[in-house]
Amino acid sequence: MKRRVWLIAFILLMINTCSIGQQVSLEECIRISLENNINVRNRKLDIQSTEHQVSEARGGLLPTVDINGQYLYYLDVPSQFIPAATFGGTPGEYTAATLSVPQTTSANVQVTQKLYDQRVMVALKAARVARTSSSLQLAMTKEDIVYNVTSTYYNIQVISDKITLLQSNLESMEKTVKTNEALRKNEIVSSSTYKRLLINLENLRNQFENEILSQAKNYNMLKYLMNIPLSEMVEVMPFDFNATLEDLKPGDISQRPDIRQQEVQIKISELDRKSTLSGYYPSLSANFFHGYSGYNGKFAPLDRINNQWISSTYFSVSLKIPVFDGFTRKYQAKQKSVTIQKNINTLAAKKLDAERQIQDAMNNYISNKNLLINSKRSLELAEQLFKDANIEYSNGLISITDLLESQDDLSDARNNYSTALINLKVAELDVKKANGELVKD
Repeated sequence: MKRRVWLIAFILLMINTCSIGQQVSLEECIRISLENNINVRNRKLDIQSTEHQVSEARGGLLPTVDINGQYLYYLDVPSQFIPAATFGGTPGEYTAATLSVPQTTSANVQVTQKLYDQRVMVALKAARVARTSSSLQLAMTKEDIVYNVTSTYYNIQVISDKITLLQSNLESMEKTVKTNEALRKNEIVSSSTYKRLLINLENLRNQFENEILSQAKNYNMLKYLMNIPLSEMVEVMPFDFNATLEDLKPGDISQRPDIRQQEVQIKISELDRKSTLSGYYPSLSANFFHGYSGYNGKFAPLDRINNQWISSTYFSVSLKIPVFDGFTRKYQAKQKSVTIQKNINTLAAKKLDAERQIQDAMNNYISNKNLLINSKRSLELAEQLFKDANIEYSNGLISITDLLESQDDLSDARNNYSTALINLKVAELDVKKANGELVKD
């Protein structure tokens, strides 16, 4: 018994210690979680990556500039056959002649500009759509975090409220036990009656300790979601009963991030198909070349014939028209069309599921709102009956059995109220999530 008393005292000390910690609102917990969460940081990095993809795709519209240099030395200079008549020989015969020198040194600059390439335009559009997809992925990640943080916060609020009620009932029961202990010593009440009171007292203490343990676990979960040290002391705001009675209505499923994400996925698959079909389009590009070449009849990298560089400059336009590729692109495009249809089917299924989720969440919310109102009324009545039973028992008007029954009724009413409270808050969360309203753009 003494060991249990010391344990209760230690728990109460821990509660007082926790209350010294920083008190944070739900909004503050959500803000800290969104700032510190690793998944959110990674999603933001994904957005940065898609921004770079857009810049990369945009770079396909800019010219490319290359500077080239080469040193070439033939150990055996190749020859070419030329008509012998060119040098006064017999017509119809050919003579091998060397028309080049062993050493060639060259340097040039080449500029290429794409004038028309359908694949580059499609790639730029796809990169911009991918940027939207990354933003929606971030919104979905934030939605999950907000849901988990909020539900954990509500759990702590409800458990804290339950602990307060249990502590009050525990103190009342301890007074009753002390009173009956004196009565038992004076043989006014029986030992069996006193033992039943002790059993009920132990049950209350067990409930109290279990709630304390549950509260500690939920606080650790909240700190984990906020990505702060578990040793840091925090305290949630007291629960506001009036805040639960919100007037929620069904929302527009088109605003849900998962629906919008699937619509974006359809656009991505359509652009993927267009990219494949772009292979049928002609491409047009312009080229500019300017360079210098130096020659020498011997191995001398720094010397040139007559110490002279021979310049060369030209401008060209290249046109490429695809004619036949063995039907490769045709069947690739057909595969992309199948993917598009699959994404369209997935969108239809998600919309149906979203409508079901909204309807179920609204029905659940309305039901739990009514249950909470009834549970609150029953709890107030049970508290008053237990208070009256204590007074009547002290005056000898009722038996210990009646007192214990009123205590059991109060315990059941308290559990029902706490369950209804957390169920309502979770139902409220489910409605907001189903409506796509947990995270505002």
